[in-house]
Amino acid sequence: MSQPDSKDYNMMKWMGIAMVACCAIPIAFFLFLGGGLGVWFGRSIQQPTSNQSTNQPNNQAQPKAVNVFLEKAVNWQVNNHVHGLTVNRDNPNIIYVASHNGLLQRSETGEWFWMGKERADYMGFTADPINSKRFYSSGHPHTGGNLGFQISENQGQDWKQISMPGVDFHAIAIAPSNPNVFYGWPASGAQGLHTSNDRGKTWVKTRMTGLGDAPFDLAVDPQNPKHLFATTRSGMYESTNSGNDWTLVPSTREVPVISLALQKEGNNLIMYGYRFLKSAPGIYRSSNGGKTWAKLWTETNGVVVKLAIAPSNPRIFYTVNDNNAVFQSQNSGKTWIELK
Repeated sequence: MSQPDSKDYNMMKWMGIAMVACCAIPIAFFLFLGGGLGVWFGRSIQQPTSNQSTNQPNNQAQPKAVNVFLEKAVNWQVNNHVHGLTVNRDNPNIIYVASHNGLLQRSETGEWFWMGKERADYMGFTADPINSKRFYSSGHPHTGGNLGFQISENQGQDWKQISMPGVDFHAIAIAPSNPNVFYGWPASGAQGLHTSNDRGKTWVKTRMTGLGDAPFDLAVDPQNPKHLFATTRSGMYESTNSGNDWTLVPSTREVPVISLALQKEGNNLIMYGYRFLKSAPGIYRSSNGGKTWAKLWTETNGVVVKLAIAPSNPRIFYTVNDNNAVFQSQNSGKTWIELK
């Protein structure tokens, strides 16, 4: 097994990523990384442990016009890990975090709440780009098994499986310019990259030529639904034909990108990603398709597993690291504060 430079450093880091990504990478990859360590996370289904109050919060913190059961989330970072992060499309100060122990909301007032009464392990969580009430996810119920592909029309209060029963999608991305187009990578129940042109009602497997590793993250060009990227342990790959053919972005072969967010500035596609650079890992920016990267922030206090940009304010960014610490930037990633 070939190793990059500084074996101890990279082995430690990749094991950490695998543990947090948990279900974002197939179990075979875990075994490859940690000699069996990945099994500890890969298929475990935990009952959430919590001493949260069951009292409803006041109306100030509840989502407007949606009747969602909210329960205060005390110490939610303990015995937990994050699988998804998204920002409310109408309010950049409200974020949603999909975790192993359930779905969370951070309100405008800075309070954390569990959303809905189901405490599932939400994988592949993403929000609809045009409807702030609509969420999509996959993963595992607390009783075990796979959730298939499911939808919530009321911000996680209720969920309904609409396709792919028995499948567990670990990465899902929606094309911002055409919200009918979905891409998903299952880790069990099906294999390989799948795409849907009807909001996830039906799925087909893509040809997937050139893409071998399971992705940490999938991201779609904001203006072209056929143009997407997959970040993997062997580098970041690009497809211009709906995931059928893939090419490696050369600069990422030795320095993989873990989490990725895309943004349009005029005619330019701007990339923001956590680069696994040995000397200075952190958030970097590229304006030329990943050929070169400019450093923005390296004080991440861990591997950034999720990165999201507010739809209503493109200068507001959020990240979550492998220690479940959440950070916000209000100047496009130049400076950051940790959100408690």
